[in-house]
Amino acid sequence: MHSGGDHGSEFGEPSPEVRIGTPERRAAELALEVHLSDKRLDSAEFERRIAACEQASNRAALLRIFADLPAPHPELPSLTVTPTESDEDVPPVAVAGCLALVLGLPVAVVLGWAYGTWWALAVPVAVTVAMAYIEHLRRPPGDPTARSDPQPPG
Repeated sequence: MHSGGDHGSEFGEPSPEVRIGTPERRAAELALEVHLSDKRLDSAEFERRIAACEQASNRAALLRIFADLPAPHPELPSLTVTPTESDEDVPPVAVAGCLALVLGLPVAVVLGWAYGTWWALAVPVAVTVAMAYIEHLRRPPGDPTARSDPQPPG
């Protein structure tokens, strides 16, 4: 979910134009320190490349610093986001149930107070319970999002 330009290739690799920050620069500096300790770089070349890391503003500029060096290269974070439970879409029935309770209960309280129809409090609760039960019936038996009681061993 992004707006604007293309931030990745068709294979899920981040675009080279994606901007970098301090964590990516520090990863590059650590990789350069390995090359210095392995004598692939002398101290002058190491300092020149460290300065280039500080000036780099995107992934392409940072990776050019390592173009002629073998691994290790800086480990740059991926742009892909692993979905968590909180990132999942909220089912429409949950939204409708919340709306029925949030909007229905205050209306029912006003009606109950003004007209003495306290039974109206049961309407939003009954609607929410009915929607949840209908959604439960709609889901196929093997649906992993459907809750089920554990079966007794036997």
